[in-house]
Amino acid sequence: MQLRQHAYLARELQDACGGPDACLNILEVSPFPIGRTHLYDTRDPSTPRTMPIGAVEVLEGVCQRKIYTAVLCARQAAPSDAQCAVSEACELTETVATVQRLVREAAKDDDISENEKRDIEPHILAIERLCLGLRAAMDAGAAT
Repeated sequence: MQLRQHAYLARELQDACGGPDACLNILEVSPFPIGRTHLYDTRDPSTPRTMPIGAVEVLEGVCQRKIYTAVLCARQAAPSDAQCAVSEACELTETVATVQRLVREAAKDDDISENEKRDIEPHILAIERLCLGLRAAMDAGAAT
């Protein structure tokens, strides 16, 4: 299975459990805790990190769906390059909308404080990371 397929399945599994932050909380008290950076990297097809199988098992137990292991075990058709690109584009758009809302709220008083900038910055960094992921997903589907 290619890294983009692992990233697609990791994202789908994490989203089914309430998103990456919810997964961090779930895994923190399990025998398979993983760090924030590692968890977010598993969603990015341009990184070589994949979900540890123990973490996959815990999260699938929480959402009661065999999202990741069904593909691994049954060798079902993995997501296409186009599906991965759509997933990346959707997550990017959602994050941009979050930044738009935060900036709009912060600018209501016609000034954006340093505290507000610090609150917004992680989302801007996520946008940059997601742009790279989208590019990687799009490039994966390019004809050679």
